[in-house]
Amino acid sequence: MEACKLGLLLGGISVSGTSLRRTVASRRQTVAIFSDSFPSHFRTSPKLWHKMLSSASSVGHLGACVRSVLGAASVNKGTMAKTAMHVLDSEVIAEGNVPTSLEDIRDALKLDSYTMSAYDTAWVAMISDDEGDGPLYLQTLEWISSNQRLDGAWGDTSSDTSFDLIISTLACLVSLKTWNFAPECSLKGEQFLKGAFTSMKTDDLTFVSPGMFHALAELLEEASRLDISLPYSCSVVEHLRIHHGQLLHSLRGKYDSIKTCPTRLLSFPECIQHVIPWNHISELQSADGDLFSSPAATACLVMKTRDSKALCYLNGLLDRFGSAVPSSYPKRISQILSLIDHLERLNVDSHFHREIHNVLETLSREWSPRIDEDTQDMVSEIIIFRALREHGYKVLPETLHNSIENVFARCCKASAAREKLGATCMLELYRASELKFPGEEILDYAKDISTTYLTALLAKASENDSSNVMEEIKYVLDFPYFMSNRPLESMSYMDRFQYKDETMETYVETGFSRTTHARGPRLLAFAKSNFSSCQSLYQEELKSLARWVEECRFTEVSFVRQPLYPSFLTAVGFASAPELSLARASWTKNSLMTTAVDDLFDETSDLHELRLFVECVRRWDLSLVENCSEPLKIIARGVLSSVNSLCEEVSKIQGRDLSHFFQRLWLDLVVSMLTEAEWTASGHQPCSDEYMDTSWVSFALGPIVPVTVFFLGSVISDEDLENQEYWDLFRSASTFGRLLNDCSTHRRDNEGGHVSSITAHMGEHPELTADQARIEILSMMRERAPEVLSKLLNPSYSRPPVRSGWLGVMRALYMIYHRNVDGFSNTPSELKKIIKRFFFQPIETEQG
Repeated sequence: MEACKLGLLLGGISVSGTSLRRTVASRRQTVAIFSDSFPSHFRTSPKLWHKMLSSASSVGHLGACVRSVLGAASVNKGTMAKTAMHVLDSEVIAEGNVPTSLEDIRDALKLDSYTMSAYDTAWVAMISDDEGDGPLYLQTLEWISSNQRLDGAWGDTSSDTSFDLIISTLACLVSLKTWNFAPECSLKGEQFLKGAFTSMKTDDLTFVSPGMFHALAELLEEASRLDISLPYSCSVVEHLRIHHGQLLHSLRGKYDSIKTCPTRLLSFPECIQHVIPWNHISELQSADGDLFSSPAATACLVMKTRDSKALCYLNGLLDRFGSAVPSSYPKRISQILSLIDHLERLNVDSHFHREIHNVLETLSREWSPRIDEDTQDMVSEIIIFRALREHGYKVLPETLHNSIENVFARCCKASAAREKLGATCMLELYRASELKFPGEEILDYAKDISTTYLTALLAKASENDSSNVMEEIKYVLDFPYFMSNRPLESMSYMDRFQYKDETMETYVETGFSRTTHARGPRLLAFAKSNFSSCQSLYQEELKSLARWVEECRFTEVSFVRQPLYPSFLTAVGFASAPELSLARASWTKNSLMTTAVDDLFDETSDLHELRLFVECVRRWDLSLVENCSEPLKIIARGVLSSVNSLCEEVSKIQGRDLSHFFQRLWLDLVVSMLTEAEWTASGHQPCSDEYMDTSWVSFALGPIVPVTVFFLGSVISDEDLENQEYWDLFRSASTFGRLLNDCSTHRRDNEGGHVSSITAHMGEHPELTADQARIEILSMMRERAPEVLSKLLNPSYSRPPVRSGWLGVMRALYMIYHRNVDGFSNTPSELKKIIKRFFFQPIETEQG
């Protein structure tokens, strides 16, 4: 990948092309050495593999690359190197971005870890004493003067971007000039800023959030008033001052109440300090006196109002940290969880896995719900409940009763100006209600009231209202968020989450800390580069899978469906990480093979041939079908050969022969399909119980999911496979999928004379039409969903990799059968557009 392109994907981070070329070249050399020296005994010894992986940290993503080819006996050296280079190139992007420009996101996820901020400390240093002729906090000026870098800037060299250094330096310079403190430091700071502004281009501001953009512009105005020597005529400075002047002109006199101020800029009140109604600011203060947990914003409040609560907050802050302050204090759980949610929806949470895990572990041990009159605290309780349950921690909803009631009451009383804030509260409540377990009536109630509120709010919105809040409501009400395909969700979420120059409120900002807001554009840019890197890898995998289909000759059988893209899309939802390419291949191949076998049993009327096919699978012997029709022989050869290859790969990863397990899964499948074919041939109409006892197996998840779980990186023992909970999950998810499939294909099944859950239900209830029976089946599915979900999210139920595997299945089912359409048999135009965009359309890497 060219250095200039990488630079763009890095989101404007200052990394030289030479450095990038060296990094890429170094990684490619590592892969070449790895491929040439790849010893055969590593393939057959999992213990040696794990030892090798544990020592691969020095080469970054090499461990992930190795796992992607682990045990792949049929993969040659060139293919391994090519696959590894794709993964390593994506890691170059990740390594160039996460540890530097987004390091404060990592810090923001640590519950009790604080880094001192030169920018915020400078704002605190600007506060005057009661007489107005001296600094209130002299120690902050002393800290600023003693923490200047050698080049004259202020800031953290390990994590700050060039923009961070500029705004921090300008804030420190303004504070020093305000009190004529440390003139030698001011002179060095001026020299640094002259060079920085002169070399800066307006394009460098692309990934700067509106709040930070206008905060820098406001500091430039203050610097001008203090006669600080800066290049005010250079293009970037003029650009900042012009846009800031236009903003202030548009806002001046417009807002007589803090409630109606634009949320995006209000979280940075220092940037619009001359136009907002400070006399109403108490409505946004926390009980501790801070504004948005921000020392800088709170310092601005003190300068404008001398608010006693805000002063107490700053005094306490300096008592704890000494002579400087962090960028955010305290770290509120709701903000951290909103950030985690944001990272997950952008599909970059794996880069912050350790920090996210630590937050959730701490919450699971220490969280105890409380009753509080503050709306934000009540919403926090709901967010905490949802986060813990969604990630598989044991948590009960009963304690949320008062929070639910109070949030609803306050949202209903909210003024028109605060409707969007009420919407975000109700969105959180709605999403929490989707995680209902059996018997949890409180979440039924939460679902009812949140649905009613959001639907009414949506109905009142004008057709032209395209705000992110309204878009989010439409999306959430249309599709169960928890069941979304996460990589696919990231694409649509990036569409909805765009930082533009408008001052319109967005959904995500209401719960975000200033740190997240400030890094929002860069985080979005990183998500886009991550998406693009994965997209490139997926394209290569699709080419390989298409070749496999040709080798199996499935395309020569006219009646066999070819749902390669829908199958691979569900595979990506199941296992999206770059290193899980073998898992995606396993899922897709088995999905296509089971589809071919299903079509064979649907289209072949010769029961004798079908029985021979079953016997072929039972004995795992192709000679038994030598005299059968050509389509049957093609399918039999393709299945047995491919399953043997997958079995070899899995057996080397898991350290034991699993061929008997694989063959048993396939035998169970074809036996169930033969039973259904015999029902159709004889005209037998089974009752619902008889039908479901067979059809949950014929739904064909057996050869797909248990096999693919072996590729996810965890060892699945024989004891796991013998655990009854394992098979309960298998049957629950398969039954749910079978009913979804029947409801989506019932008209086609009826025309072909095939038995389904709907015909079985009609046989027991002859007074029902097909459509009425389908409605009742859908109702039964809704009743069954909480039971399935309770198993998938129950931390004591089966092992995590097994539960996560079946959870991925449920998400795939929802996607394929959404809107009651069978996405495998007849891919709808909407899904085709999604597939085309997700796999082949480059995502914009610049700000939209």
